[in-house]
Amino acid sequence: MSVPDRILVRLVSPALFVGSSADGTAADTDVVTDEHGLPYLPRHRLAARLRAGAVSASAVFPEFAGAVHRLFGRGRSHGRDRILRVGHAVTGDEVRSAVAHALAGRAEPLRSRLRRSVTEAYTTLESGVEIGPRGAPEAGRLRTDRVLSPGLVLTAALTWSVPPAPDDRRCLAMACLATAQIGLKATRGRGRVDVRLAFPEDPDPNATTLAEAGLARSGDGVVVP
Repeated sequence: MSVPDRILVRLVSPALFVGSSADGTAADTDVVTDEHGLPYLPRHRLAARLRAGAVSASAVFPEFAGAVHRLFGRGRSHGRDRILRVGHAVTGDEVRSAVAHALAGRAEPLRSRLRRSVTEAYTTLESGVEIGPRGAPEAGRLRTDRVLSPGLVLTAALTWSVPPAPDDRRCLAMACLATAQIGLKATRGRGRVDVRLAFPEDPDPNATTLAEAGLARSGDGVVVP
């Protein structure tokens, strides 16, 4: 029996996946990029959010308690006891191949400029008053954040060490549906995401995720059997 082999992360709002970019920018907060300047979501961050979603789902469906440990390991260790490995969430194969081809053989400083242009194509700059440690604005201090633009879809490969049981599959699907935010500034509406499971060449990841979760779709929405 085939199982979903990837997770899709679609950005619904601007997102701050904070880290170091390939060339750096003038922003106070930068985004994580690969060696070609393409943004990605590190595997450990995605796995942590999925685990949190699975734990949240297990509060409603107690039978998921064992599946949470099998999928993501015990505690926050993400150790060898888990049966699921989540890859980095990256842009599509065609995009990465095209960018790698465009950068191949380019000498500095042109290569760095091209990489920076790639990053800028997927991001925007946001500026605002800096917020202090107590949550109050810092008078006269501005902060600039580089954020990922909404609409971007990132794909993370899934690797199973053993075939998942039905409860494992259902728990993972519920974890995806429960993961609605990733990154910083959640209270300001940043980092809202749709996370879905998919098969290769999947025409409808949303339907796949609902089916894997054991949820039925009606004319008025989703029904839990």
